[in-house]
Amino acid sequence: MTGNLAAIGFLFTWVLGWGIGGSLIDAALLHVGAYSLETGQLGTLATFAGWTVVWGGMGWWLYDRLTAKPSSSD
Repeated sequence: MTGNLAAIGFLFTWVLGWGIGGSLIDAALLHVGAYSLETGQLGTLATFAGWTVVWGGMGWWLYDRLTAKPSSSD
């Protein structure tokens, strides 16, 4: 696979994971009554903001691991 295709695949997977993961977390918090949509959507905003930070950090870490060049020991 070429570098461009790998990058596109990585980005596509990251965006899907962000959207699906945030939605599942939000749905679970709504289900257990952590917050309600009738009182506004600050809970949903906080959920997605927090998930964005966590998922972004994991994506950054994984990207660095996947694109790291092996060090050459002389």
